[in-house]
Amino acid sequence: MPRPQIVLFATTLEDRIPEDHPVRLIDEILDRLDWTDWELEYDSGHGQPPIHPKVLSKVLLFAMIRGIRSSRKIEYALHHSIDFMWLASGHTIDHSTLSNFRTKHPERLRDIYQQMVRYAVSLGVAKLSELCLDGTRTRADASRHRTWKANDVEKLIAELNREFQERLSQMKSADTIDDLFDDGQAADKLPPDLADMQARREELDAILRQLRDMETDRRTQQNIDPKKNPAQLPKADLDARVLPNKEGGYAPNYTPTVVTETTGGFIVDADVLIGNVEHLTLTTMVDTVAEDYGVDIDAMLADTAFSTGANITGMEERDVELLSPLNEVVCENNPAERPDPTEPVAEEDRGRLPINPQTKRFDKSAFVYDETNDCYYCPAGKTLHRSDTETKQRASGPVKTTNYRCGDCTGCPLAEFCRKDVNAKSGRKVSRDEHAAARARHRDHMRDPAVKERYAKRLHFGETPFAVLKACFGLRRFLVRGHEKVQMEWLWGCTAFNLKKLMAMAESATKSEPAVS
Repeated sequence: MPRPQIVLFATTLEDRIPEDHPVRLIDEILDRLDWTDWELEYDSGHGQPPIHPKVLSKVLLFAMIRGIRSSRKIEYALHHSIDFMWLASGHTIDHSTLSNFRTKHPERLRDIYQQMVRYAVSLGVAKLSELCLDGTRTRADASRHRTWKANDVEKLIAELNREFQERLSQMKSADTIDDLFDDGQAADKLPPDLADMQARREELDAILRQLRDMETDRRTQQNIDPKKNPAQLPKADLDARVLPNKEGGYAPNYTPTVVTETTGGFIVDADVLIGNVEHLTLTTMVDTVAEDYGVDIDAMLADTAFSTGANITGMEERDVELLSPLNEVVCENNPAERPDPTEPVAEEDRGRLPINPQTKRFDKSAFVYDETNDCYYCPAGKTLHRSDTETKQRASGPVKTTNYRCGDCTGCPLAEFCRKDVNAKSGRKVSRDEHAAARARHRDHMRDPAVKERYAKRLHFGETPFAVLKACFGLRRFLVRGHEKVQMEWLWGCTAFNLKKLMAMAESATKSEPAVS
């Protein structure tokens, strides 16, 4: 068609959007929610009337579903795309307004997000009795190659102190220095260049303290030598942590988590964590969902990372069934589990005894615990008696641990498979912590075929949200910096995920309705 040719367009935006267009579903679903609390945060008595938060939210959620995350691209769509124009009721919203809006009002967004979950429950497409928890890694908006290390920060502080002292020595009068420092003047009374230097030094001091604390945790909890592998903080985003990427290599990352229900797969709780600590949040998230929605949770599905002793005990205390395989060496028909543990494992079965992949020696599961006599029996049938008790510091907190040792390892035919130094004076040691009994009960429970069948659905409900958020919504890397803003961006994505699910279910229900003759 020639450009100068006269054409006939529809007279209204309403006429330009077909009745079955997905944007109408977004508008209808979000209109069902209560926006009153969000409206009250706006002052309509000054300046131009503000754009309603419902309109801004509709635009941002529709853009997320369409895989558009850039506020400038959304602004462009609001000027040129009919569906965006219709959804925004003709408002031309600039990119700065969109950008600022999606990083503010965290409580109001969470309220809308939870209303959407309750709406799904009321429709019968979601149930909160059985949940699934999982985590992933998402790139931070920071460079892998621009990071702080403790030694580098110490050098910068030393150089800054030297420059600070040189600048003081250049001041003409010692009385001036006395006036500045001895009469209680605040730092902002310093000359501008000195005030800037002092503020910079305080910032570096805070970074150095954070790095030292990280190195202490890595040394005590992960046995990482900070001299060989020092802690690092990304310069562009100090809240991010350098972690292994899902795609390989290392980069500054955050650890987003989601809790989904296992009926419709809706996300019922979401958070972004700092560091690789998602296994520490299991009980907290169970309590949060139960409190936020006023429900009793019967079961929680999670991968092996969550089956820690503290989590197993915590779930038992809450009377919540945990479906999560133990993170231990798997050995089918373990020959160590024999009728009489005081007798050696049969010679023909010794090759099937579980071996620890790190030590290349007999795993702890090759030793049988006797609760009555409070001792262990090794594969050779010898006794490991209680030797001492200690408290070990774990990421989840202090854990009381009892050690058991064998005093009769000399000349044992299995010594080379049991100890690194076969001639060591002390025999093999096996430790048992305060969660061992709960762990044993959990192990027996997870062996039930019916439980294994129920656990199999974890893969779908646990991994699907991340696949959609990353592949469909493009949320492979955060656009904002700082923990609070990153949490907001993730919550927008999870809200869009639930909205997309509700839209798909509504479309499916419409298609299944019989045609009217």
